[in-house]
Amino acid sequence: MLSGSAVQGAMKKRERTPVRSCVACRTRRPQRELLRVVLTDKGPLLDPGRKRQGRGSYICPDKPGCWEEKKLRRFAGAHAKDLAEALALLFSKEAPNTKVIVEGGQNG
Repeated sequence: MLSGSAVQGAMKKRERTPVRSCVACRTRRPQRELLRVVLTDKGPLLDPGRKRQGRGSYICPDKPGCWEEKKLRRFAGAHAKDLAEALALLFSKEAPNTKVIVEGGQNG
């Protein structure tokens, strides 16, 4: 039989996986499966490393329906069209030609 402190020690070792919701489809998934997007003064910033400052939201990278402008309006407002185009280009493996900043410093 385990003592109270042994049970607490075993519980501390178990790591929890952060869960986030996609702003477009509202699906809850582990944070590592979603792409983080931060809105800045210059427009949306794709933050795959999840290190940028600011209020971030998450988008499903594997569901094209989540990249539609209409579904991104609640989060991105006037920048929804630019964000939708950037996501479509990013995941279609084409060179970005958009106003969205990728990795915090390069405009397309």
